[in-house]
Amino acid sequence: MSSFSSFVSELFGVAGRLGGTGADMIGDRLELAALELREAKIHFLQILILACVGTALCLLGLGLLILAATLALPPEWRVQGLAVMAGLSLLIGLGAFLSLSRRISRRPMAFAQTLAELEKDKACF
Repeated sequence: MSSFSSFVSELFGVAGRLGGTGADMIGDRLELAALELREAKIHFLQILILACVGTALCLLGLGLLILAATLALPPEWRVQGLAVMAGLSLLIGLGAFLSLSRRISRRPMAFAQTLAELEKDKACF
């Protein structure tokens, strides 16, 4: 009987150590996920603030530039001048949005490191 009880106690000890290791591993992965979430949030806020400030200042500058250029034209050319400047503004704005889209798509997916670590853990078990 004593060999059976020592086997059972040893089995419970191994199970406890394995459970503790698993809990530590899950804790590490959750800490990594929280860190990546914080980094993603900060990066998103930086992009959002810069985009808003840049957009507001560019629109103000563009409006003033169009106004100044329109007033510099002779009165009979003002309508055509406004149309050309509006078209150029739209093309430049479209180019800026396409550039922003490319930059965002190049950024790695959020939680990529956490997912990679979980895949490693899955492969080990």
